[in-house]
This record gives sequence, structure tokens and C-alpha cells, in this order.
Amino acid sequence: MGRAIFNPTVLDYKTAPLPEDQLRKVFKKYDTNNDNLLSKEELKKAFEYLGSIIPGFRANRGLHHADNNKDGYVNEGEMDELVKYAVRVGFGIKA
Repeated sequence: MGRAIFNPTVLDYKTAPLPEDQLRKVFKKYDTNNDNLLSKEELKKAFEYLGSIIPGFRANRGLHHADNNKDGYVNEGEMDELVKYAVRVGFGIKA
């Protein structure tokens, strides 16, 4: 197994943290079937867009933190908790 070597010509910059209201818009944008519920796959795509290097993990953790009724989705009422999680892990800033 090889060792990763730092290559400054291939830098991958994470996007700047977004205000809470813009984070909310990003998450809503990834509700691709417009059912007002965010699935784990939709959350993964949203975290990919936000620049996460581990979007699947972030989606799982975001769902764990926000899904109060344990139905496997983040609904409109649970969106605040998802945004708080995203801010806490560095994808947003408090408005």
C-alpha cells in the first residue's frame, strides 16, 4: 500500500462556511423529489456540494442528529437541527 504524497498543484479547497439561511436553501435544493423530506442519499449529495470529504458519514451523522421522529428522513420541522449540526461541524456560520 502506497503513501499519499502532498501535491500542491491538486489542492481541493472546501467552500467557505455559509450563513444558516443559505445552508437551509442548500439542503432544500437537494430535496430532489420535492416531498419536503431529505433522505440519507439527498443529504449525502448536499454534503458533497458543501465540500465534505466524507459526505456519506456527514449524511449519517446529520440524520442521526436531526431525525427526531426516527423515520429515516429530515422533515421541515427537523431542518433547524440539521442546520445546527452543519454549523457545528464547520459548513456554516451562525446568522
